Amino acid sequence: MSKKYLSAAPHSTIITNDLFLAAFLVSVGCTLDRIEKNERRRVSFVFMGERVRELREAYRTGPVHVDMCAFRENLNRLRDGLGETITGHHPEERSAANEHAQRESAGLPSLAHA
Repeated sequence: MSKKYLSAAPHSTIITNDLFLAAFLVSVGCTLDRIEKNERRRVSFVFMGERVRELREAYRTGPVHVDMCAFRENLNRLRDGLGETITGHHPEERSAANEHAQRESAGLPSLAHA
């Protein structure tokens, strides 16, 4: 097994770079401990929880049941977290900067928050 998937952490911790698995795990109640970037600039999700390994195996062997609204929301939240980890900016900062650039290119005054 590749070194990147081995963890010195307790058996209740897993590391994955599978975004869909990560969204599933969050949706079924596992705790996302952190999102980390490795030396190869790949982003991984680190999960903790009593059942995290059992749920990962259920996901792999399927079928699994999940609330699709929760899954979609968690998928979007994790994507935002990926962006923050990669760029170092929060989505709100990117949105404000993008809005400012669009208004400026259109010749409109900036909407500065007082």
